[in-house]
Amino acid sequence: MAGRGTLIVILGYTILFGLTGKYWTRVSNDSIDNFVQYYDETTAHSIAVSAANLGGNRVFVNQPGCQGFHFNGSMSGGTYSVTVDSVGGHRLMMTATGTYPAAGSDGSITDTVRVQFGPNYFSTFCLYTETMNNLSWDTGDTIWGSFHSDGTFNVEGTPVFYGEVTCTNGVTGGGTPIIYGSYQSGVSIPMSATSISEIQATAAAGGAVIDNPGAPAPFDVYLTVNPNATVTFHTNLHTNDTTISMTTFAPNGVVFVNNGNLHVHGTVNGRMTVAAGGSSSTGFGDVYINGSVLCNSDPRSNINSSDIIGIVAQNNVWVESDNAYLGRSPSSPPVNPLIEAAIYAQNGTFQCYYQSTLSYRNLGTVTVYGSIANNFLGVTCDPTGTYGYRANYRFDSRFSTDAPLAYPATGTYRILSWYE
Repeated sequence: MAGRGTLIVILGYTILFGLTGKYWTRVSNDSIDNFVQYYDETTAHSIAVSAANLGGNRVFVNQPGCQGFHFNGSMSGGTYSVTVDSVGGHRLMMTATGTYPAAGSDGSITDTVRVQFGPNYFSTFCLYTETMNNLSWDTGDTIWGSFHSDGTFNVEGTPVFYGEVTCTNGVTGGGTPIIYGSYQSGVSIPMSATSISEIQATAAAGGAVIDNPGAPAPFDVYLTVNPNATVTFHTNLHTNDTTISMTTFAPNGVVFVNNGNLHVHGTVNGRMTVAAGGSSSTGFGDVYINGSVLCNSDPRSNINSSDIIGIVAQNNVWVESDNAYLGRSPSSPPVNPLIEAAIYAQNGTFQCYYQSTLSYRNLGTVTVYGSIANNFLGVTCDPTGTYGYRANYRFDSRFSTDAPLAYPATGTYRILSWYE
């Protein structure tokens, strides 16, 4: 009896250990399979991320000419593919895939990374200039934001820059700038040759285009923007004012004067871009700021203000007298004008209208809270500082991530989203 019981116990343990061994063998095999699966997935993902970085590098190296491309290759025992396509609005979409083991292998796994690139706008600069026009920054000058010169960076004395400074051809002049940010030479960001035509097309597609009926005859549009989201305007040909809601006048918020000049001031409620185009040889394509241009909700005290203004000229943007609104010669220039806008003067400059006469003394300061981009640096006062305006340019931080409607883009890109 004892022998039979012993045999039963031995058989029981044999069956138990056999079943247990089979279980642990299966667990071990599953663990190995899971590890291999995890390794393959992780490697495929790493290849896709690396491919996205390679594609992103090509986008940044080839800007502003990048419109789209495709390439593929092998990496870490797997393969990758990168495709970049233009998706409109100066935006690019990149799709990067990584496959491990190599594509075509049994059990290969593919992972995808998608990256969207958006345009950098000229409004991201506190001050941009293609050339410094033989002018120099000097002791006492302060730029409250980023600065770019697409030529030399001319410095005398110790001007101060609170932001990134970039230029194409290095520092000249012997001064020592104080830069509270980074400095980089060899960076070229030329002004766009198509900006004005793109704004005109946007205005034609749902805004307001005001055409010169007798080009190249003189043509001036006088526009007052009202805080109740209406505009009041007339031209030098029809001097009676018309007041109309912005939603009726320019539903998409873009106003373009074609082959003429625009005179503007007022308070913007919402988003609005005003522009003037035309040849400088005919005296067209200038914007005259004949008083303060303000946001209804002041961005200096409300960083969440949704009111955004763009002022764009094919040639020059001027600060002039309020009396120019009436079509008269300047005689009472505005004192301490405030401009809360992004300003872009494609072929000319932003500068202040002044004369060496008594009425242009003690005008105070022209303050731009926003952004200025111009072909060359303009002046705001005479060399002695007696006539005209002192300049106070401060960057509106909202323009770091946002831009006015239809505003000119630099042709360079930044990452808007990265999805893994």
